Amino acid sequence: MTIRNYEIFLTVCQEKTMHAAAKKLHISQPAVSKAIMEMEAYYQVVLFERINHRLYLTEIGMRLAAMAQGLLDLHGQIEDMLYNNQQTSHLRIGASVSVGTCFIPAVLPLIEKDTRVSYDLTINNTSIIEKMIESYELDLGIVEGTIANENLCSSCLFDDELVIVVKNGHPLTMQDGISVNDLERFPMITREDGSSNRNQLETNLQQKGLNLHSNYSCTSIDGIKQGLLATNSFAILSRMVVQNEIKEGTLSLLLPECNCKRSIRLIYHKDKYFTVAMKAFIAILNDHIQQCSNNTAA
Repeated sequence: MTIRNYEIFLTVCQEKTMHAAAKKLHISQPAVSKAIMEMEAYYQVVLFERINHRLYLTEIGMRLAAMAQGLLDLHGQIEDMLYNNQQTSHLRIGASVSVGTCFIPAVLPLIEKDTRVSYDLTINNTSIIEKMIESYELDLGIVEGTIANENLCSSCLFDDELVIVVKNGHPLTMQDGISVNDLERFPMITREDGSSNRNQLETNLQQKGLNLHSNYSCTSIDGIKQGLLATNSFAILSRMVVQNEIKEGTLSLLLPECNCKRSIRLIYHKDKYFTVAMKAFIAILNDHIQQCSNNTAA
């Protein structure tokens, strides 16, 4: 069996149908079917059960899927050692929305100056980035919050915090001695399900007995900011994504005693081989963070 057979097999596992796998791999559906049939005939096994036009892994198929990913990763290591070690190596980076909006843009020019690294960048919510790291679709991720997935390793890059923010001139900014209970009088603009923002400070407020209600859900940080400026809503956002608006006076912080500290973390699969590109990228990250820290201290 060839490495390509295993690549096709794993893509079918991820996509659940031959058609979707073919589309993702940019090959014909018959080519996908042929690769799977070759494997089943060669090993004398059934890898998928076909029920109502859907594919379900058999027990042996599930065991193979777990081992095949390690095989492909080992193949990537060999490729990197023998071919890419002295050349530009490609890196697949993932970032959560807050990180991708405020932190990553300053790092990308530094990466592009390093001749050892080319990259693709995916920005999505933390849960999606975690899943893509776990399935080897991404090499490294930078996300916020706690990582509980036992297949992923993580390390803290720097600290951030979640804050409650409203437009300048919001009724609560004009009121003395507000409490968290006053938030119940106003709607909340929320991030989408899967955003770690909704798993921390929002949870903390609800645990205080607050009945929060949302009439606006948005995946875009800029969309949330525009919603804040246009309404009397409030939102929970990373401090780093609103720091400019706070300095300019267009947005204001509420209830600073409720701020929720969290870590911005680098994540990767526990079995991931660290390529030249990955090591170079991490060095760039650490240098940039140290430089930012020095500038802040000065």
